[in-house]
Amino acid sequence: MNELDPLRRELDLWGEAGRTATLWWRDDDAEAPDAPILRMLALSEATGAPVFIATVPDRAVDALAEPLLACATAIPLQHGFAHADHSPGDVKGKWELGLHRPLDVILDELRQGAARMATMYGDRVCPMLAPPWNRIAPELFPHLPELGFDVVSVFAPRASRTVAPGLDMINGHCDLIAWKRGRTFIGPEKTAARLVEHLAARRTGEVDADEPTGLLTHVWAQDEACWEALEAVLRLVADHPAACWLDRAGLMPERTAA
Repeated sequence: MNELDPLRRELDLWGEAGRTATLWWRDDDAEAPDAPILRMLALSEATGAPVFIATVPDRAVDALAEPLLACATAIPLQHGFAHADHSPGDVKGKWELGLHRPLDVILDELRQGAARMATMYGDRVCPMLAPPWNRIAPELFPHLPELGFDVVSVFAPRASRTVAPGLDMINGHCDLIAWKRGRTFIGPEKTAARLVEHLAARRTGEVDADEPTGLLTHVWAQDEACWEALEAVLRLVADHPAACWLDRAGLMPERTAA
C-alpha cells in the first residue's frame, strides 16, 4: 500500500540510526468468540504480530477462552469490569473508572474482574489494566499493584513511565477508528501518519523514547478497508529489519521480588 510509504520511510530512519522501532498491538472490547475476534486471531498468527486482547470480564462468555488460549500470539488482559459508564450527565466523556462512585466499590469490581480473568485464562493473563474509554482517575493508580496489575494502558504519549510504585504506563497512540465520525476507519494515510508521529517523536527525543508505539484496534467496528490496512501495517512492521512487534516479555516491565 503506497499510503504506508511514510511509515516505511520512518522505520528506515530508525535503521539508519542503528535503532529498532518497537511497536505493540492492543485490541479492545473482547466479549465473545465472534467472527471479528476469530479473524483477528488468525491475522495475528499469520503475521506473527502478538495481539494484546482487552477482555471485558463481566461481559465475556466462557467460550471466548478456548480460541484465545489456542492462539500462541494472543495475550489476554483486563478491560475494566463491565464497560459501564458511571459518570453523571454533566461530565464530559464516559467513565467506568472515574471517582464518580466510592473508591472501594471500583476496586472491588476490578478485583472481581481479575478473578474472572484468572478463571478464564489462568496464567496467560497479562497483568495490565486497560480502562474503558481510556479514562481512569489517577487516584486509583496506587491501588492497582495490590490487585495484581503491573501496567495501566490508556491513550496518548505518556508523561512518565512509572505512575505509582510498582505501576508503569504503556499507552496506545494510533486508534484506527474515528469514534466521533460514525465509528468509521480513519484511512490508511492517517494510520501511517499517526504511527509516524509517535515514532518520529520518540526518535528525536520529543517524547519518551522507551515507550513502544501502540496500535489500537476495535475489530468489531472495522470495515474491510480497515482490515486490509491493519494487515498491511502488521506485515510492514514484521518484515522491516529495523522494527518489531512486541510480545508480553518484550512489552511488560520486569519486576524484582521484594
